[in-house]
Amino acid sequence: MGKGKEASFCHKTADKRLTLPQMNTHLKYMKIGLVIMAWSMVLLLATYRSHTPVVFGRYSWGYLALLVCFAGIALALSLAKAAWYLKLYQARAGILVSSLSLCFSVGAVELVIRAVDPLGISYYEQAGDYMRDKLADDDLIFRHRPSWETRYGQVLVMYNERGLRDRPILPKGENEYRVLALGDSVTFGTGVDQDKTFAARLEPLLQNRLHRPVRVINSGVGGYNTVQEVTYFKREGLSLEPDLVMLTYVQNDVEVNKGPFDPWTESSPWGKSFPDMVKTMVGKLWFYRLVHHTYTYALPKPQSESTGNSLQQARGWRESMSALEELVAMCEARNIPLMVFFRRMHPDENNLLLADVVRHVKGVPVKDMAPWFAGLSVSSVVNSKVDGHPNAEGHRVMAEHMVEDISGHIIQLKH
Repeated sequence: MGKGKEASFCHKTADKRLTLPQMNTHLKYMKIGLVIMAWSMVLLLATYRSHTPVVFGRYSWGYLALLVCFAGIALALSLAKAAWYLKLYQARAGILVSSLSLCFSVGAVELVIRAVDPLGISYYEQAGDYMRDKLADDDLIFRHRPSWETRYGQVLVMYNERGLRDRPILPKGENEYRVLALGDSVTFGTGVDQDKTFAARLEPLLQNRLHRPVRVINSGVGGYNTVQEVTYFKREGLSLEPDLVMLTYVQNDVEVNKGPFDPWTESSPWGKSFPDMVKTMVGKLWFYRLVHHTYTYALPKPQSESTGNSLQQARGWRESMSALEELVAMCEARNIPLMVFFRRMHPDENNLLLADVVRHVKGVPVKDMAPWFAGLSVSSVVNSKVDGHPNAEGHRVMAEHMVEDISGHIIQLKH
């Protein structure tokens, strides 16, 4: 290195004048440190196993691309010459300032997003709180806590002695017509005040139609699939002596819920692989949630190549259809009328699933909700762009159509 470069280097490090050998030693150790850090990161990332391991039986294609990218950076650092590290050393102050500015900018954006709540992204925070408030259950995987209340955002949620989002359940009264509403978060009423859920609205509407005392029991639990709903019916629902059972079927009823239930471990970064630890910590940022939600749901995606047959052969789908058949058999054996309400917003959604539900309930009335929302803008009947659960208006629409179908079915059964 020439005297001009050495003088320039010493000028930029005025706090400590280095000789040429000292400077070369600094650059050597700097390279060794960065290379060790880079390859250590590659090794940590390589220990991860993707949830969809299609490459080498370990990685997804996306994760493999990330791993190759980091390996390329580590290789470039290993092969870089001393002159490159000298430039890096000289630019260290600017790099530090830029890094701090980036952190400050991300923090400011995060605070703005939390204050403004664009698209209703706070739904993810509330959904996490809701899951962590549940209790593990050997049969149901998870359930609500009995006899307590809490708030999710602006919504007060009160659980009765059975852990249902409902008022206390008294012994069945004389001439009382009792309806048991089975379902998941739609029946539960995510984001909606308790008295605005379709179950609460149905009660006075049915009472006026039937001219007798009516009790509609809301047994909805967010996250339940058909198997859990039918398990609840067997374990506790039958003891409530329902005169009619109504099941609100939603697309995610075909998802599989595996035990044991431990939402705190799921949401904690500790005890996980390094990539999962980073993913969990980054996932708590509202900024990340907004970007991820936009990418996942707002941007157009290529059509899935899955065939109808492959979807129907999936474990969750098969278990859901089997549970429907079991529910039908139990109701028939006890002479309890059953109705299924299939929740969708558009008539071109989930046609295959709807057809399979109709086929497996063997003549039980299945009511398609899509026509109920015809002519209505989606934004007017859901909680937000992010939270697609029906809002108070959506529950009102559901209740007013359900009362027509239920009262009509009861009259038909009498004849």
